[in-house]
Amino acid sequence: MQRNALSFLLAAFCAAPTFAQIQPNAGPDQSVTLGVGATLAGALPGRSPLAYWTADGNGPTENAIVFYDDATGVTASPVLHDATGKIFGWPSDLLEINGQVYGIESLHRFLYTVDVTTGLCKAIGPANSWKNVYSLAYDAATDRIFAVDQYKKQLLRIARTTGKVTGVGGATLKGYTLVRALAFRAADAQLYAVDQGSDKLLRLNPTTGVVSVVRTLPADAFARIDELHFFGDDLYGTNAIQNAAGDLIACQLQRIPLTPGVAPENVGPVIPEVSPHALVIHSVPERFQWSQTSGPGVATFSDAQALAPNVGFSAAGVYDLTLTAFTLTGPVSDSVTITVAPAP
Repeated sequence: MQRNALSFLLAAFCAAPTFAQIQPNAGPDQSVTLGVGATLAGALPGRSPLAYWTADGNGPTENAIVFYDDATGVTASPVLHDATGKIFGWPSDLLEINGQVYGIESLHRFLYTVDVTTGLCKAIGPANSWKNVYSLAYDAATDRIFAVDQYKKQLLRIARTTGKVTGVGGATLKGYTLVRALAFRAADAQLYAVDQGSDKLLRLNPTTGVVSVVRTLPADAFARIDELHFFGDDLYGTNAIQNAAGDLIACQLQRIPLTPGVAPENVGPVIPEVSPHALVIHSVPERFQWSQTSGPGVATFSDAQALAPNVGFSAAGVYDLTLTAFTLTGPVSDSVTITVAPAP
């Protein structure tokens, strides 16, 4: 991609979030016969695109940030490097704070800023004594950055302006062998992490480091959750797909319910040739669902999460069905009336 095109794309990515003005359209009213049912014709004009970053790429995009957007597909930044040209290697996570992108380099063990249009990285403070530092999470209310020392089983706090690192609690991650993913949830002011060794989703107290288990994720011998990000109050993760040799070869974004027993949901396409150690989400298509608002009987949807499902009715009469989209600022909806005549 040419530099000016890349700059334009990244300027759009890094701008302050703007939320799509989604306007659900439940489709035209219909008249049907009992026993025949109806096929709905819903639409979601203004629905947000899927747009996120991960890192790093494989092959031609090795040591670079990989961008996905529904409109442009897969693109990448220049190789990450410092002022001397030294390649930083893969970033083990990224954050975007007020338009500034931060990274954590697990091999060099320091926080840095990165210009995603040029790939230029600048260290914040000197390298520190922590090892295998993975994952970043940010609490905007208190301006706190958190990370994990996978080797010492330690939750860390990193000062954003100086890079100074301090431990939170004392080895509270002991017993969890491969904690790599980390995200901060504003709704309860808690950190969430995934232990790849046990497939457990963990909740971490950001003040004490004390850990509790939220749920166990489905085990997959050829995939693992490598990073987490809360968008709104929904938790998303990069499901890193592996080959038989254990190499990371692709990324599938997933929505991860906090409720035990509810399976993660794939979002968007599989992104090939990437090792998805980082996750920064800019936009996610709004979830939606059909429901019955009124009617003399029961309306049964073939798939309440499809825009054009088939609907069966248990009795003749007039039914109101509602298509609701769930946005970051609250639900918006539109309804359709289905008149069901008795069977001849």
